Amino acid sequence: MHGFRVGIIVCGAALWGCGVSSVMGETWYLQHGGEWQEMSQQCKELLDKGNEYYEQDKYIKAARKYRKFLDECKDSGELYDEVLERQYEIAGEFLAGRKKRVLGVFRMSTYAEGIKMMERIRERAGDSELAAKAAVEVARSYESRGRKKKSRYISAYQSWLDVYESYDKQMRLPGLSPTGELGKDALLAMARCQELAYRGPMFDAADLSGRPLSENAFDGARRCYEQFRTRYPSEAKKRGIDAKLRKIDEEIAKKDLWTGHYYQTRGNRSAANLYYQMVMRDWPGTEASAEARAMLAENMSGKEKEKK
Repeated sequence: MHGFRVGIIVCGAALWGCGVSSVMGETWYLQHGGEWQEMSQQCKELLDKGNEYYEQDKYIKAARKYRKFLDECKDSGELYDEVLERQYEIAGEFLAGRKKRVLGVFRMSTYAEGIKMMERIRERAGDSELAAKAAVEVARSYESRGRKKKSRYISAYQSWLDVYESYDKQMRLPGLSPTGELGKDALLAMARCQELAYRGPMFDAADLSGRPLSENAFDGARRCYEQFRTRYPSEAKKRGIDAKLRKIDEEIAKKDLWTGHYYQTRGNRSAANLYYQMVMRDWPGTEASAEARAMLAENMSGKEKEKK
């Protein structure tokens, strides 16, 4: 968006519009597109100052003026929508890594401001495409940060779940990948984020398998992938979902096998054997199952030797 399309009526030397005295103060008439629009002096000043800061690349100050405009000038018609779009643009810059100066010297992240702005945009924009875009940007942002901090993947999962539950599954957003349909992409992202959140066999595998006793259809990467395969079978084939599910099964099996090894190293072969048997029973055909079978056989053989 390159500036606001605002025309003016010139009354004498006045710019922007005609000031009209009233109990509420001056009223200005702005031409936006083909229509004349009434605006209070206060709203005009907020818009002017926000635009001025924006053109000066002072996004923090511009965002504050625009936010106040959105709070106090809700009857400004299309101008309101354009300011909301401008806020979305600024919030995107903040999420992308734009820094702010503190005390004229220090440069600090504006990431937190960007998240808050996107969330406010969702509240203001209702069920519009802009609201969906803001929700997607928050989810994407958390996911991209998961590379450095895995807990961000859980935040991303929650955000994608919110997107999935809040918006039409058939809504399309330009540039959204990999499927181009919001519901499909959100469900696939939920599975991906939980799979990426898993930290390995030494840690809880609930991100992969789901929480015990949970009835949530989207709890755990495995359930999300299964839901995707059920709802979008042709797309699941293209995306190799069966292979992803096999990989998750292998990881969960390795987790149980690792627990068996843990007990084995501490001399508790009985507990270890229980886990080896569980791996063989629950995850047949996996590499972990074959290893569990070998470990169980070795333990049983050792037990027979001890009896002799």
